[in-house]
Amino acid sequence: MRYNLACYECQLGRLTEARRWLEAAYELGGTREMKLMALDDEDLRPLWDHIGEM
Repeated sequence: MRYNLACYECQLGRLTEARRWLEAAYELGGTREMKLMALDDEDLRPLWDHIGEM
């Protein structure tokens, strides 16, 4: 659910909130696997350059 909220926030242009939700999603799931999934998700494209920093 947190991952999906990150996608929604990103699509709304609210990137700070999207990053917070994505970081919260990392806490619940495997960070490596989730980052790979996020880098393949077009909804999160605006965050792709920052995902490695998270």
